[in-house]
Amino acid sequence: MNKVGDFQYSFGASATIQNSERLEYDQPNYRFDYQMRTGKPVDAYFGQTYIGKFATDAEALVIPQRFDDILHAGDLKYVDMNNDGIVDDNDQSMIGHTTPRLFYALNARIAFKNFELAVIGTGRALYDIALTNMYFWNGWGDNTYSAFVRDNIDGAYPKLTYYKVNNNFVGSDFWLTKGGYFKLQNVELAYNLPGRVSQVIGGRLIRIYVRGANLLTISQVKDVDPESISSGVTVYPLFRTFSGGIKFNF
Repeated sequence: MNKVGDFQYSFGASATIQNSERLEYDQPNYRFDYQMRTGKPVDAYFGQTYIGKFATDAEALVIPQRFDDILHAGDLKYVDMNNDGIVDDNDQSMIGHTTPRLFYALNARIAFKNFELAVIGTGRALYDIALTNMYFWNGWGDNTYSAFVRDNIDGAYPKLTYYKVNNNFVGSDFWLTKGGYFKLQNVELAYNLPGRVSQVIGGRLIRIYVRGANLLTISQVKDVDPESISSGVTVYPLFRTFSGGIKFNF
C-alpha cells in the first residue's frame, strides 16, 4: 500500500475481453445468409427486426404474419427479411449477443490510523439482455401486471390486450436492451483497536468490522437484477447481505 502520513491506500483493476465464432455448426440448410449460424458468435441471439408499430388496422394487413390470425394498429411491425410477402420464423436474423464481451473489476483499500475500508466492484459490458421472462411478459389476461407493464404501456410495452397477441412477444430487438452493469460487490469497514487495548485482554489484535455484499447496481435495466433477470421472479433472488463481527488474534 502507498502511504502518506497516517493515510494508506491502494487501487487495482482487471479486465477480460472475450469473443467467439462458430466455425462448424449442425444447422438446417438455410436459404439465406442472414439465417446462418456458422461464422457468428456462439451467443448470437436470433429474432425479428423491429421497425415500429402499425399506425392503422389497414397497415397491419399489408404484410401478413404467421403468429396470429390478424393484427391491428399498435401491434409490433417487423422486417420481411426475405421479401416473400409474409413475416414468419424465416425472417429471423442475428439481432444481438447475450454474453458480455467485457468483464472487469475494480478494488480499493484505504486506511487511516486504525480505520480500514475495502471496496470491490465488478462489472460486465458490451452485450444484450432479452427481456423475455414473466416480469416483462405478463400484460394480458387476469394476471397481476408487473410494474414494468404498468409504467411502460404504449412505450417499452406493446398495447395492453386481454388475449395475448403472439406477434408482439416473439423474440425481437424490441425486447433487447443493453445488459452492461457495474455492481458494488463487497464493502468492508473495520476498526483495529489500539495495541495497548488488545494487550489488556492478552491479545495481539482486536478487529471490529462490518461487511456488505451486493450493495448497489448501476444499470439501465431496472426492477430486476441484470446479473440474473429471473432472480426474484422465477428463481431465488440474489440477496443483499450484511454481516459484522469481532476478530481476536492472540
